Order: sequence, then C-alpha cells, then structure tokens
Amino acid sequence: MAILNATDVVLSVTVDDGLKPIAHCTSASLSMNMDLRDSTTKSSLGFSESLGGLRSFELSGDAFVDITDSGDTSEILELFTVWKDRAAVAVSFGATGISYTGSALITSISIDAGVEENATYSISLTGTGELKQNNA
Repeated sequence: MAILNATDVVLSVTVDDGLKPIAHCTSASLSMNMDLRDSTTKSSLGFSESLGGLRSFELSGDAFVDITDSGDTSEILELFTVWKDRAAVAVSFGATGISYTGSALITSISIDAGVEENATYSISLTGTGELKQNNA
C-alpha cells in the first residue's frame, strides 16, 4: 500500500497563461457530491429507496496572502480578477499518480488579517461540468 502524502497534493487554477498552483497554499480540499432521486414505492415495505441524481464537486483552499507577482503561481491579485470577471477556470487537484480536473467558478474569497499574524485567504470553487479522474 502507498499512502499519499498530503503535502504533495496541489490545488491549481488556470489564470491568464496556464494551470498554476495556488501560491503558499496551506490546505486544499475536494468534495464530490451526488443528489439522490426518491424512488420509493408502495412495495418498498416502508423503507426509503433512492437512485443517483445530479453530481457536483467543490474545491477549497487556504493560503498566505502574497501581493508580489511571481509569475509561476496563482496569487490573490489574479484570483480576485477572475472572481470579478465571473470567469470559469480550469482546476486541478492532486499529486503525482492521481489528480482530478475540471472547470469551476470562484464562489468565495475570504481574506483574514489578524493582529501580528500572517495574512491568509480562503477560496471556494464550485465545479461546472464534468470532473475527470486522471491516473498516471
């Protein structure tokens, strides 16, 4: 068994010139969901029965705020522009060996700046369309 080291997992978005990892990311998550369709009938003996319905996915991450433009990572300044333009971005979540890719919209950016703390932000993205699994 080979267990994936979470430090190797990267959340990347397409901003301007290609897929780039979110800079200084401290956490990342991917949630895959499926709505259920009720298929209960009188012959279900009083138990609920369901069938699969719409599938969706959401990504989120936390990162340190970096206001410099390094060019090789997605910074908060670029992500704000994408959010403001309501543009869909290509997303990738994973590491060497397995990743998930799709298209998403930035639904939330939250910046936190506490006294004597590093400024951080949280980003949430909601998928639009199919999520694909890619195996190396």
